[in-house]
Parts: sequence; structure tokens; C-alpha cells
Amino acid sequence: MRSFKNKRLSHRYVVMGCALLTTLVMGVVLGMGLTTSKAEAQATRSFSGSAGMMLNYINADATGDFEAVMSRLGEALRNSDDADRRQQADGWKVFRAAEPGPGGSVLYVWFMDPTVSGADYAVSAILNEAFPEEVQELYETYNGSFASGQAMVNLDLVSDF
Repeated sequence: MRSFKNKRLSHRYVVMGCALLTTLVMGVVLGMGLTTSKAEAQATRSFSGSAGMMLNYINADATGDFEAVMSRLGEALRNSDDADRRQQADGWKVFRAAEPGPGGSVLYVWFMDPTVSGADYAVSAILNEAFPEEVQELYETYNGSFASGQAMVNLDLVSDF
């Protein structure tokens, strides 16, 4: 009786495992099939502080690509019909760290001072507004340059010497 019970229990685990595996495979296949060819929109990036920083960890062999997209981003901001975008351009600086980043990456720091309250700093949105025909290629170049992502920092002035 005991071996029959163990066989039934083993059979249940096998069936459950197969069901989970099938669900996982179907999810991957559906996810790949539903992927669009358009640039994926970045989450809205707004700063709550009076100043802000974004740390960008870029692959050492992709710094030229990243800087080329930054050049187009600056162009998009400066030439925008939107006064907030032009104001963003006035306060947005891009710095490259002299020291190597983690894993041999190159650290680029965006420093925004002042930030534009309520403005969206998402690169994909800004590029899409200015260059809708080029946004896919620009965003793929931008996105492909990252070694390990970004870190957003909101800053509030404590002392001004």
C-alpha cells in the first residue's frame, strides 16, 4: 500500500512539474512573440529635489555611442518648441568620470541644477519628441551602451558657500 501511495505522490509531482515547465515555456514564447519593434518607453523620470543626478554605467567600448546619443539629446532639448525642454537643457550637464567604474565600465554623471519641476527626463520621451523617425535606432544605441544601468539621485541644497 505504501509503495502505491509513493507512486501516486511521485506522479503528482511529475505532473505539477510538467505543468509549471509548460507555463514557463509558453510565457517565454508569448513574450518573445509580442515584443514590438518600436523603442520601449522608459519609465517617466522626474526629479523631486531642486537638483538631481543620474549615474550611468557605460560599457568602455560603447562610450562613443553613448556620447553620440547625448549629443542628439542635447540638440533635442535646445531646439525644442517646449520651454520646459529648453529649461532642462540649461540645467543639464553630462560629466565623464576619470576613474574607472565597476567592472571596467565608464561612469557618466548627469547633473541637473536646477531641475525643472514636473518635467520628464526620460531619454526615450525626449528623443521621440524631437526625432520620431530616428528614435528606434537612437534608443537601441543608447540602451545598448549600458554596462549595468542607472541610479537616480534627488538632491536638496543644504548649504551654499
